[in-house]
Amino acid sequence: QAYIFGEGCAYIAQNRGASARAMELSILDAVGLPEGSILSVRSGPTRRQSPLPCSAPFRLPGGPWPLRIDVLALLGRSGAGASLAKLDGEGRCVVPLESPDGRKMSVTLQIFDTKGNSTRPKPEAGTTLGNPQARKRDAEAEARAYLDRHRVHEFMHALFELLLKERPDDPYSFIAGKFQEAAAMEPRDLPTDIEKHDKVSRSLVSTAPTSAPTVKSETESLVGLSQGQTEIVVRNMRGRALTRMGARLDEKVGAIKGRLESSLGVSVASQHLLWWAETLPNNTTLEDHGIPSTGATVHLAVGARDPRVKLALSGSSDGGIRLWDMRDGELVRDFNSGGSNAILAMAAHWESMRAVTGAFNGRLQLWNLATGECSLDLQAHPEEINVVEVDWSSMRAISGASDQTAKLWDLNTGKCTFTLEAGSTVYTLAVDWAKNKACGGLRSGVVRLWDLATGAKLRDFSGAVAAAQASNSSVSAVAIDCVGYRAVSALEDGHLIYWHFGKIEEERSEGAASSSSTSPATEAKPVPKPKALLAHYCAIRTIAANWKPEGSQALCGSDDGSLSLWRVDTQECLARFARHIGYVWTLYADWSRGRALSGAFDGCFKLWDLRNGDCLRTVQSHCRPVRSVCGGSS
Repeated sequence: QAYIFGEGCAYIAQNRGASARAMELSILDAVGLPEGSILSVRSGPTRRQSPLPCSAPFRLPGGPWPLRIDVLALLGRSGAGASLAKLDGEGRCVVPLESPDGRKMSVTLQIFDTKGNSTRPKPEAGTTLGNPQARKRDAEAEARAYLDRHRVHEFMHALFELLLKERPDDPYSFIAGKFQEAAAMEPRDLPTDIEKHDKVSRSLVSTAPTSAPTVKSETESLVGLSQGQTEIVVRNMRGRALTRMGARLDEKVGAIKGRLESSLGVSVASQHLLWWAETLPNNTTLEDHGIPSTGATVHLAVGARDPRVKLALSGSSDGGIRLWDMRDGELVRDFNSGGSNAILAMAAHWESMRAVTGAFNGRLQLWNLATGECSLDLQAHPEEINVVEVDWSSMRAISGASDQTAKLWDLNTGKCTFTLEAGSTVYTLAVDWAKNKACGGLRSGVVRLWDLATGAKLRDFSGAVAAAQASNSSVSAVAIDCVGYRAVSALEDGHLIYWHFGKIEEERSEGAASSSSTSPATEAKPVPKPKALLAHYCAIRTIAANWKPEGSQALCGSDDGSLSLWRVDTQECLARFARHIGYVWTLYADWSRGRALSGAFDGCFKLWDLRNGDCLRTVQSHCRPVRSVCGGSS
C-alpha cells in the first residue's frame, strides 16, 4: 500500500524531573483531516500509529524529545487477485494497484532465489533505487532478513528468559555455553527438501507449546495434485517441516486438521494452524485467508494439556468483544459493541453467562454472553472506564474512571446509587460487598476507602507513595486486599511494594470526623513495614493477586512483554513466563484452577499454567492490543 504524508513537528519538555518517564498522549480532536487517515506520532525513538478517530491514547516515552506527527492517507492497494504467479524469465512481475480516483498505478517486483548463486543487478544511475534513502531501506531490509533467517531475535529472547529463570552464578559462562549450543545446531546448508524421518522436539522459541510427532513424508501423494488443489507445507514453530499435503482453497480448516490428526497423531482440538501469524479458525477456508493457489506454508502449534478455563472473553483497542472456546482456541461469538472505542474493563459471571464491560468513551454495558445481546447500555462517565467490579447476587456494580470518580450502579434499574469522589484517576477496585466497603487504587498511588452504604470517603492510605518517592519513581499499578487491608503496588521502575494499611477498628466518614475531631480512627496493631522487590527492569502495568493469611501471591505483567509470579511476603519468585510482543495490558488469574490469561499489545491473549509458567495456548484474538480479558467455565 502507498501512503502520502502530512508532517508536523513540536518539542516535548518534561518538568517532572531529570529522568524521562512514559506518558500517554490522547488525541482529543482532529480538524481538516480526511476520513480514513492514519495518524502517526513519534516521540524520540518510539513511533505509534492509529486510524482516525484515535480511540486509545498513544503510550510514548516522556521528553525531552522532538515530537513528530505524520498524517497518512491511502493512495492505492493491490487487488484481491494479486499474486506472484506470473513471473518472467528474470523473475519480474508487474502488480497493478487500484486507486480511489481511477488513475493507473502499478509496482514492478523482482524475485531472487536466496539459495541460488544469482546476483542482484546494481541499480542504474539516476533511478529511485540508486538514491541514499533507497539504499538505506535496502540495507535495513537485508539486515532484518539476515536476523530472521538465523532466528537471532527469537534466540536472544529465549536466552534472556532462560537466564532470568535459571539465574546462574556465572551468567557470562552460561551465555557462552548457550551460544556454542546454538552454533552447533545452526544448519550450514538449509535443505530444500522436507526432512523425512526427524523427531520434532518441543519449540524452545515459541511461547506456544508444540508436540513431538514423528514426521511422515507425503512426497508420493504430491507427485500429482488433483485439479483445484494447492500444496500446503506444515511446519512447527521453529520452522522444521512436519508434512505436506494437497488441499483445495475452499476446503475448511477443520477438515485439514482432521487429515493432520491422521498423519501426525495430534488431535484436532490440540492443533492451532497459523499463516503469517494469523490463526486459522476451523469454520473458515484457505481462500478466506487469501492463501494463494500456488501453495503456502502454515505453522502448527500444539497445546495438548487441559486448559481448565473453558471460555475466555477478550476486549480490544479496536472496540471488539469476542468470546472464545479455550479447549480448541476457536471463536464462539463476535459481539457488536457499538463502535470502535477500546474495551478497557470487563467482569463476567459464567454461571448466568453475563458480562459487564467498560469502554474508552465512558459507556458501561451489560451483555448476555449466550445470545450476544446488550441488555443495558449506560453513558456512565464522561471519560474512559478503567475498571469494573460486579456483585452478581445483588446486581450491583462499581465502575472506576479517568474522570476522578467511581460510581455505584444498580444494574436492574440502570441508575447510579452513589458517586464516589476519588480526586485522581481510578485504576483498580477491590470490594467487600458483605461489609459495603470498597477500596480504589488511584493514579496518585493512594488507596482510598469508601463506605458503599453512604458513598462517603472513609480514609486514604499512602504507604506505596512514600516507597515510590524514595526510589524516585511512581506507582503504575496496584492490587488491593479490601478484607485484609493490604496491597501490592507496582512502580514504573519495575519494583513491587507489599504493604499494609493496618486494620481499622472504627471508620468514619469525613463529615463525622469533622464533627468529632477528638475520636479519630484507631488501628488494631502496628502496621508492618513495606517490603520491596525488583520484579522487572521496566514498568509493571497490571497485577493479579491471590490473597492468603500467609503465602499471598502476585502475578504481574510488564512493559517488556513478560510475566512473573511472586510470593510477596518472602519475596520469592515462583515462576517466570515467556513473553508477549509489547506491553502486557491486562491479566486474569483463576487461582483455584492454576490458570491465568494475559492480553497484550500484540493483539494476542495467552493461557498460562501458574504452577510452572508454561504457555498452554496463544490466541490471535484481535488486530489491535488486547486491553481486557477474563475467563471461566459455563
